[in-house]
Amino acid sequence: MSTTTMTPVHQSAPWEWALEPRTATRLPAAPVVRWLLVTTGRVWLTRSGAGLAGGDVWLQTGERHPLPAGSEWVLEGWPAARVALLEVPQRASSPAARSWRARWPAPVLHAA
Repeated sequence: MSTTTMTPVHQSAPWEWALEPRTATRLPAAPVVRWLLVTTGRVWLTRSGAGLAGGDVWLQTGERHPLPAGSEWVLEGWPAARVALLEVPQRASSPAARSWRARWPAPVLHAA
């Protein structure tokens, strides 16, 4: 079995990844809550560093699992799968939201 880290090479859309057969994929920690959604196939998921008490999670097409902020995970398609990685929307006052807003021009309001 080989290992890899999720990168843009695995993506078909900005939020979706392909999990190849017999390849464990590391999902690095993020500062926000995320959800892993299985769009196709079956996925084995386990939290890094959780030990035996962490437990394995098995997900089928259409099922999802919450990934707490700061948690790192390892996942593998059985035999192959596609997953979507979704983030909880950020409040407008968060640094991430301010960064996103700074890239877009302010709306133009017209007088009636």
